Amino acid sequence: MTPHATKRHWDDIYRKVNQGEVDILVGTQMLAKGHDFGTLSLVVVLNADGGLYSADYRASERLFAQLMQVSGRAGRAETAGLVLVQTQWPEHPLYQSLVAHDFYGFADALLAERQMAGFPPAVYQALLRADAAQLDEATAFLTAVREQIETLAENVLVSGPAPALMVRLANRERAQLMLESPRRADLHRFLEQLLPVVEAAARRHGKGLRWSLDVDPQEM
Repeated sequence: MTPHATKRHWDDIYRKVNQGEVDILVGTQMLAKGHDFGTLSLVVVLNADGGLYSADYRASERLFAQLMQVSGRAGRAETAGLVLVQTQWPEHPLYQSLVAHDFYGFADALLAERQMAGFPPAVYQALLRADAAQLDEATAFLTAVREQIETLAENVLVSGPAPALMVRLANRERAQLMLESPRRADLHRFLEQLLPVVEAAARRHGKGLRWSLDVDPQEM
C-alpha cells in the first residue's frame, strides 16, 4: 500500500481483506490506524528499534503508542491474535512494558526521566522556527532575533539557533530557537514581547524568509 493510495483504492483493499481475498497486508504505520479486520490473527512489526535511536525525546513514547495500537489489530474477532516484534533489544523497558500491557508503568518511567532531564511536562517550551533557501539565511535571522531578546528572557532559557532535525524540506532549509521555562506564565509573557521583535526582524530579512512560532511543540 502506498501513501498515495486513494480512498477508492483503500476501500477496495478493505473489501478484499474482509472477504478473505487477501492473506497478507504489507504497509506503513497507516495500517495501525483503527482499521477493524475481523479475520486478522497475526501482526508482524519489522525493525521496531528505529524509535529508540531518535534524537527526539518523544520517540519512545510514540513507538510504544504505535506498537500498542498495531497490536490491537490482531485477534479482534473469535480468532486469537499473535504479535511479533523484531528487535535487537528485547530486554528494553519499552518492550517489557509492551509485553506486560503495562501502560501506566511505562508512563510513570517516562515522566521520571523527563523530570530528571528537564523535558516537558517538567518545563514548558516554544520553538521559533525559520526556513529559507539556504540554512545560513534562516540562522542569521534567528541569531538577530536572539541578540535582541537576551535582556527580555527573565526565567526563560533561550537555546540556539540550531538546524532542525530534518534540515531540508521542500527545497528549503530550516533552523530553530528553543525557548523554555519552568512556568507557563513566564513563557507566555516572554512570547508577547518576542513577537514584535520577530516581526520587525522578518521585515528586514525580506520575503525569502518564513517563520513560525510553535508553542508546546510536538516535533523537534
